[in-house]
Amino acid sequence: MVGTSSKKIAVIAALTTLLPTSALPQQQGGVGTVAGAQPTTATTTTAATPGMATAGAAQTAGGGLTPSPSGLNNTGGLQIDFGLSSKLTFDDNFRLSNSSSGTTTIWDNTLDFNLSSITPLSDLSITGSTVLRNASIPGRSVSGFEDPQVRLRYTRDGVNSRFTLDGRYRHADREFLNPFKVEQEEQALGTLLGGGGTVTWKDYGLTYQTGLNAPLGFQLALKRAETDYDTFATAIDPNTLYDRVTDTANATVTMKVSPVMTVRGSVGLTDFDAQDPVSTSRRTEDYAIGATMDINPVLLLDAQIGFTDITTDTIGGRTTRNGATSAFQLTKTLPNGTIFGNFTSTVNQNGTRSILSFGRTLQLPSGTFSGTVGVTHTPGGSDRLSGSVAYNRVMRSSDITITAQRSVTSNGANTATGTSTDVLNTRIGVAYNYAINTDSALNLALDWGRAEAADSGFAYNTTERTTLSAGYSRMLTQDWNMTGGLQLRHRSDNGGTAQSNAVFLTLDRNFSFRP
Repeated sequence: MVGTSSKKIAVIAALTTLLPTSALPQQQGGVGTVAGAQPTTATTTTAATPGMATAGAAQTAGGGLTPSPSGLNNTGGLQIDFGLSSKLTFDDNFRLSNSSSGTTTIWDNTLDFNLSSITPLSDLSITGSTVLRNASIPGRSVSGFEDPQVRLRYTRDGVNSRFTLDGRYRHADREFLNPFKVEQEEQALGTLLGGGGTVTWKDYGLTYQTGLNAPLGFQLALKRAETDYDTFATAIDPNTLYDRVTDTANATVTMKVSPVMTVRGSVGLTDFDAQDPVSTSRRTEDYAIGATMDINPVLLLDAQIGFTDITTDTIGGRTTRNGATSAFQLTKTLPNGTIFGNFTSTVNQNGTRSILSFGRTLQLPSGTFSGTVGVTHTPGGSDRLSGSVAYNRVMRSSDITITAQRSVTSNGANTATGTSTDVLNTRIGVAYNYAINTDSALNLALDWGRAEAADSGFAYNTTERTTLSAGYSRMLTQDWNMTGGLQLRHRSDNGGTAQSNAVFLTLDRNFSFRP
């Protein structure tokens, strides 16, 4: 197990975000959270809709359209969904090395499933998948079942309460993970790491809320997140790819003091233990009070002040860091969306990070837009442009999705003094799908990312990664879909540059069963 730390507080629901958040528990929370804390038998068969995966999800090793169970479309009752996919890929530099060692052939046969049950009071979802893989890679071969993963989510509503339970398990070969998703999954922010070895994720948590419709409310959220690497993976970068355990507990009390105002108080505790080179053990305590108030029917103020105290133990001894935190957001509702201004100030192991930003959300006639732009002041004293954009448009025979984000995070490479490196991350994703007719479509997807030091004077391996995929999808029968195409990948860092060219062919189908 990991580290030398004290108390383990089990368990909350894992969050999935559009773009990665920091692995370190003492990263900023949003307004309204503890600062630094992280809510008749019949069978039907459908073929996968022709189209490319969304931006940010271009497939590693040749791409393709991996089917997903359609249980998310369950409108009530018990439903069981299955997805089958068979994908053949040829890649001339699968490992994305500076010099290719030969062509790689990969044949992946994927089975995924979803069991969902929806009633007026509860919602249960169990999803899982595994891959029967045969791969010939220069220097090694792979044969057998790989990448098992299971997710569970259960929610039950009472008259005035809600209980949520989450869990996840995944064991994966890192060479077969999408590099952009690797970063998100591993939470090794700013590294865009590839490479081999295996990684295992185990996350489980629960949340209990009461007083949902009462003047006085209470919420308790518990979470445990474990990440384990084999020795091959840790040898790639022992400063960021190390075994870790994070236990988080948050408690919040809310009170409605008037029809237009609600106040809250919250306490958070996070224990972080790592088997990194300096044996990091870190405890973070967060305290905050806040309020939301409807200034008028279209203007909402959310304000919070707090205090964060961090104690870090390493082989170099004990260090402490503490300070005041705050979060303020003013939001105005407009006929076609919202406009808002936001200021947050948080404390992590490196010091105080402040962000001032302004944003806009729009409901467009044929799509949606949301965007923020601002400035981040780092603990090292630098001011960096930050923000995000999400745009989607659906046209008569095509659709496009564009996402972008630029933010400062801590990369998790702990030092003997209890600090880590602040990294400036920039991500852009574009996905375009054009329907040729009812049976076929053309698909394009682009992912680009850059990670660099947020402050001058810090040694950091600046890395750029690019993935471009193009595919043609066709519905062969009512049950089967085919996708063929190519994928280009590029890497640039202090160690040089590399490029990969791959072609792929995928056959897949989804089907549902309702007992």
